[in-house]
Amino acid sequence: MRILIAGAGIAGLAAALALARKDHDVRVVEQAAAIEEVGAGLQLGPNAMRVLDSLGIGEKVAAAGQTPAAITLRDGRSAREILKVPLGDAAKRRWGAAYVTLHRADLVAILAEALEQAQPGALSLGVTVAQVDNRADGIAITTASGAALTADLLIGADGIRSMVREQLFGADTPRFTGHIAWRALVRIDPADPAAPPPGVGAWLGPRRHAVTYRIRPDLVNLVAVTEQADWREEGWNLPGDADRLRADFAGWNTLAPLLARVKGPLRWALFDRKPMRTWHRNRAVLIGDACHPMLPFLAQGAAMGIEDGYALAELLPLEPQHIEPALARFFALRQPRTARIQAMARSNGVDFHEGNPLATLAMRLPLGRAAATRPDAVMARWDWLYGGGPLGVRSAILA
Repeated sequence: MRILIAGAGIAGLAAALALARKDHDVRVVEQAAAIEEVGAGLQLGPNAMRVLDSLGIGEKVAAAGQTPAAITLRDGRSAREILKVPLGDAAKRRWGAAYVTLHRADLVAILAEALEQAQPGALSLGVTVAQVDNRADGIAITTASGAALTADLLIGADGIRSMVREQLFGADTPRFTGHIAWRALVRIDPADPAAPPPGVGAWLGPRRHAVTYRIRPDLVNLVAVTEQADWREEGWNLPGDADRLRADFAGWNTLAPLLARVKGPLRWALFDRKPMRTWHRNRAVLIGDACHPMLPFLAQGAAMGIEDGYALAELLPLEPQHIEPALARFFALRQPRTARIQAMARSNGVDFHEGNPLATLAMRLPLGRAAATRPDAVMARWDWLYGGGPLGVRSAILA
């Protein structure tokens, strides 16, 4: 089947690789002129790594990143440990794969290289989709340069401000969540006194939180989130003031040495959408952030795009006659899981910023006690997430 994919991000490339391995004729169009080292760090849970293992690139992805021993929640000011979720070998034993942190650009490069090996010439850069003609018997798009492209199926993997989504379902402005994120990469040796504790660290406080983890041996990814009433600036990577970032987290003494090393941080607003009632229409379907954008408070945005791409490839027929039933099945299987993760990410955004001391204690103390006495019980809370998905640990059911 001839399949056209709009967007060469993680979801689009993962879908393309999975489909190419199923012998579909795939073409990915990306408006950027080059695949460059943009973005910053990301986290891939075992649910995503199992899929990447199945696609033949899991070992390469793991080698490009870091394998943290734990996720640790701490109070931002006192650095007191609230909760620790074991990862490392414990994650491999329980969920069948590692938990990996790495640079987004490294993952995109590995996916693009694997796609080129599976289907040479499948990726076309500098191509912008301008118009979609979505018919019951096929798809035709017009690019910004006036070129016409046809296919049996169009996959919109073009992000939260998806042009394909707008063409299929009309304009729909995403909702500003009231959260502003700061992002910085800090080159720092693990033995440096300014380095944050090893592993994934989530530092919590009233109306703000920060996350730290290594993505390369000498490179720490920092994301710091604060609250703001509105957002009127345009752009995803706006330059930020490092002194303002440090002021926003004044008194967080354990992080202060790392914050002192930050130069040229970037800022962007976090936007959200409600779950959609359908992801497809005729011969076009949405995946990833185009249909279920994820707030970063569960670190599952990249993973859900990877899961989507794999699940769709498993469900699509080789011939175009039965596409629409397969797309309906894809939505029925994937929407409940992605909607649950969207909801939990939103909830975490509230919990991480809890300013009421009593509410904070009510949330944190039982978790901390359980983690200290029964780490396996803490891990069990995450079986549905890290053990689930299209390649679930305990189920052969595609989800």
